[in-house]
Amino acid sequence: MSIPQTAHDFLDGAVDAPVSPFVRNHAAGFPAVIYTFEGDDFLNPIPAVTSPRLVRYNAMVLSRTLEEAETIGQLIVVAARAVECPMRVTSVGRDYEPAYDGERQGIYIHTTSLEFFAS
Repeated sequence: MSIPQTAHDFLDGAVDAPVSPFVRNHAAGFPAVIYTFEGDDFLNPIPAVTSPRLVRYNAMVLSRTLEEAETIGQLIVVAARAVECPMRVTSVGRDYEPAYDGERQGIYIHTTSLEFFAS
């Protein structure tokens, strides 16, 4: 399974909202979850030795209300902290983006930074 598919499957199983990589599917509306990748760390410094790599990514819940963003974000945190889950939460952040048209409600963002080992 590919690294993006692993992240997508985890998030899709954790929340009941549309999940997509990098940008929100505008047809899906709100709430929505997007994920972006920070990078991969190869842990073994010896080039000829294959070792797992640490994949770092962010899951961002986008919602029209703070409460909904927080609730869905918390579902991701709880799912990642489950005993059988290979994901690890490294941080949580909250943000707000004003509406681009100045009249509609802006977007509340709950960001969970995660990491997992991939081969």
